[in-house]
Amino acid sequence: MLNKKGFTIIELLVVLAIVGIIITLAVSSMANTIPHLRLNDSVGELVSRINLARSAAIARNKTYVVSFNKLENTYNIFMDDNENWQRDDDEDTITDRQMTKGVSIVKVSFSFGTTAFGYDGSGLPLKNRIGSVCLKNDKDEYHKISVSWNGRAKVYKNVKKKECE
Repeated sequence: MLNKKGFTIIELLVVLAIVGIIITLAVSSMANTIPHLRLNDSVGELVSRINLARSAAIARNKTYVVSFNKLENTYNIFMDDNENWQRDDDEDTITDRQMTKGVSIVKVSFSFGTTAFGYDGSGLPLKNRIGSVCLKNDKDEYHKISVSWNGRAKVYKNVKKKECE
């Protein structure tokens, strides 16, 4: 009779194959999740910055502008003392941000065909500019941030591509 102590090579190979399959499934799942998380994070950060601009406008009774650049995939938020919709050297900047890797600004549509909106000292949209901005990730998921007449930013997740074209 054989006294068996330990595992055979076949048993070890079977266990290694099972572990390999589990690791492959986990990595594949994470690869699909990361773009989704990046999009959610980018949208959350942008809405937070928009709310900060609105709060700053109210607290300081000043004009703040949120401006988007699709080509450079950036946005900036600044105090606009002279209301020319341009950031001048002497005006304070809240943020000047590049979008997260894998997230793109695909559509910017505010009143009068502009790529910017702002807040006046009461926290309402400056010169009644309202509209939306759409962001997308590498997996073609789209989220839309809409700024309404009362100045609030609202997020619409997983909108259809045609809403952002």
